[in-house]
Amino acid sequence: MTGGFKHWFQGLEMIGLFVVAVALPCFFIGLWGSKMINDLGNHPSRSAQIQASAGWRILLIEIVSFALLIGVFIFLFNIQNV
Repeated sequence: MTGGFKHWFQGLEMIGLFVVAVALPCFFIGLWGSKMINDLGNHPSRSAQIQASAGWRILLIEIVSFALLIGVFIFLFNIQNV
């Protein structure tokens, strides 16, 4: 067993892609979701307005994260075909 693992950089690249494409959007969804819950607790009469404003931000993050995941998939698919 000589040599060891030779692809550390590629492995760290994959972890970085995963963090950017999955973990970062999850963080923002949690951040904005907790802000929405806090605002709903402070202003219950403005429930529909608060939910609509948070909903648009969350929808935007979901669309961006889906595009990032598709981009990662295309990137990985192109690497395999080289």
